[in-house]
Amino acid sequence: IVQVVMNNTLSRYGAQSVYGGDIPLACSGIISKVNMIFMAIVIGISQGTQPIIGFNYGAGKYRRVRKTYLLALAAASALSVAFAAFQIFPRQIISAFGEGSELYFQFSERYFRIYMFLTIVNGIQPVTSNFFNSIGKARLGVFMSLTRQILFLLPLIIIFPIFMGIDGVMYAGPIADGITAIVCGVFTVRELKELTSIDRDAHEKAVKI
Repeated sequence: IVQVVMNNTLSRYGAQSVYGGDIPLACSGIISKVNMIFMAIVIGISQGTQPIIGFNYGAGKYRRVRKTYLLALAAASALSVAFAAFQIFPRQIISAFGEGSELYFQFSERYFRIYMFLTIVNGIQPVTSNFFNSIGKARLGVFMSLTRQILFLLPLIIIFPIFMGIDGVMYAGPIADGITAIVCGVFTVRELKELTSIDRDAHEKAVKI
């Protein structure tokens, strides 16, 4: 759904700009492929933690649950250094997918730098979504998995271009990334505090016994 809306929006508002409808569509395809590689690795990390978090949560070993989540988050964030490559070498990355006119590269570089600006926080959402699924809070897990694409990005790529033209699609990406990271952070901090509290109470009870 997001890709269909994205393509239609890029084609429509691209045709109203100097870039035309084809250049934005081509650039969007490249960015989707590059981002897919990055996200596939992050999702692999998050899914790999599921049995570890699930087992330790069921065993009441909440300290291990927190540690596993934070390690997964650190690993996903470390991969997000790809952010630097997206900002410094956009032309080189785009060139790997083929050649084009100077106007094509101008748009591609700008699109890459703006749309992928907050790639550095993109690892938070899949890791957090899987974390809540692992501890049996499936509703929160599903909610987290829908935040970026459906709840935030989809409305933004429809609304922003009305006021900003083709630039609206570019800025929708980092804004959706930022809001998603904040929402995931709020719910996760609350959950980790709750686990810490339960762990502390259990420890104090054991000491008294």
